[in-house]
Amino acid sequence: MSVSKNSSFAHIQYITYPKELGRKCISCGSPIVFLYPSGGHEYMDFQGKIKEVRKFYCCTNPDCKLHAKPLNPSPLNVLPFKQFSLGIWKWIAQEAKLYKQKPALICERIYDQFNVKISESTIRKYINEIDAFLSNQIDKRTIKILKAQGKIILALDGQKPDKNRAALWLFVDLISNRVLKIVILESADHSTLHALVEEILTFFEVELAGLVSDKQGSIVKMRDTFYSEIPHQYCHFHFLQNLWNHIEVKDGNLHKELSKTVNNLHILTVSKTSKISFEGIGKAPIREVFREVEQSLRTLIKARTRKFEHLRGVEVYERLCRYVEEMDRVLAAEDPDRKIVKLMNKTADSLHHALKETENHYKECVELYEAFQSIRKSLGKELDSKKAEVKEASALKEEKLNVLDEHFEEIWEKVKGFGGIMEKAQLRTFLPQKDTPANTIKQEWVRLYYSYRRGLCAYYDFPILAKTNSPMETKFSQEKSIFISRVGKEKIGSQIRIRGEHVLKQLYAGKQEIKEIIKAMGTDYDRAQIIKELNALVRRTKEETKLWKNAIHETLGLKSVLAKGKKPSKNKSRNRKNNFVG
Repeated sequence: MSVSKNSSFAHIQYITYPKELGRKCISCGSPIVFLYPSGGHEYMDFQGKIKEVRKFYCCTNPDCKLHAKPLNPSPLNVLPFKQFSLGIWKWIAQEAKLYKQKPALICERIYDQFNVKISESTIRKYINEIDAFLSNQIDKRTIKILKAQGKIILALDGQKPDKNRAALWLFVDLISNRVLKIVILESADHSTLHALVEEILTFFEVELAGLVSDKQGSIVKMRDTFYSEIPHQYCHFHFLQNLWNHIEVKDGNLHKELSKTVNNLHILTVSKTSKISFEGIGKAPIREVFREVEQSLRTLIKARTRKFEHLRGVEVYERLCRYVEEMDRVLAAEDPDRKIVKLMNKTADSLHHALKETENHYKECVELYEAFQSIRKSLGKELDSKKAEVKEASALKEEKLNVLDEHFEEIWEKVKGFGGIMEKAQLRTFLPQKDTPANTIKQEWVRLYYSYRRGLCAYYDFPILAKTNSPMETKFSQEKSIFISRVGKEKIGSQIRIRGEHVLKQLYAGKQEIKEIIKAMGTDYDRAQIIKELNALVRRTKEETKLWKNAIHETLGLKSVLAKGKKPSKNKSRNRKNNFVG
């Protein structure tokens, strides 16, 4: 409860014991007595300057843990040692975390709306504290969730924001979708990862029910060495991506060749000022006469690949085929001796030639695309719920593997012998290349499948359907976008290592949880924990920026310039002569 009083220098608020508690101890219910008032805390609120005097009480029961200890459970109006009120603190938190405003704009908005003067540096400091507070509260909720859950399915992956620097590693439970740990690692060998997993299991007091990863060697070795009985699911998204990359590169080259042909057509490359005589038109610029055709052709070659769904090269090839067919139909009814028709026929011939030259390339892309979609369907299709209810997980897993085995064996039988390869053991991996034959790519798909096979259906042994860790990739991308927007440049590796932990935890928690935590701010503010988090932020910043300072010798440039044209001293000349003779 607060009692207000005006004075010449500030609005004074006396914070007394809450009326609703009836002057009873919050621990044992015994009567409380007044102990002493605080010295007063001056701070700025939306309404102006306030001096808060908090009155402290103590329990009269000698056996109570709060006996003789200062007590006042009234909600805080200002956080300890802050010069601005809790209301302002919350407002800044909402602006920064819910509405993604930058400190400079927050500084401007709070002054325009409330006439509150607060420096941009103070707002930055508050945002750091807010990040620390949010991380602390999110972690508390995670501990509570996992305590009830008792087990985790661990997904782990590393984010390398720049070359030759440390990576940020993220550990997430896929059952609760909560962040368990985030660390910066120079090296992530299997022993290092094992130690981190053990820390997680010990801290949260949970059982490891499964692992999900993108099949990185160190993760596979960690599981095989330390958790051989734990099912390890290999990410379906990464498996499909490894297959898709070969099609995408090949299709990208198809798009490049067709775009090159269109962009080099005479009616698109001739000078805009170049004029010739056209029947019924007179002397006119070629580009102007064919302007509508040029617009259509340039639009035709604009297309984008959509991962696992759509190929731009195939789309452009099919578009051009339809366009050329229409050109042939329209031109068949025209006088071939007209100049405009001659140029149009020349354009059609060039396009026909390009389509003919790339026809086999197109057919291979279509063939691979259809094969890929068939694989994707087999990988994703599950038994209907009625059949699944009456079958054990092991039986379902075996059935799924049989379907996939049949699929890839069928592919293998069709490509076996191509390039002299007769046995699967002869298959060797290679990077996607534009000219790789379709059969060679299918051989690589077979190799990939058998390298992934043991982990493609491990999810049948999980308590939930967890086939992939691709949401982690999504969160990494979102985090990266936030930092690029915040700093205004692409090189954000340092920011990711310094502040990525806070951003990722907030992304996983979601906007609604962040909103709830901000709304409840003040009731569970742990200053010691906040200071601990801020010190960790300082350490990460120092570690990241220790090599940024340039070691420049202040007088080196001066001496170098002054030495130009200067005759050497007699002693130095004599020394050089002696050295030469010796």
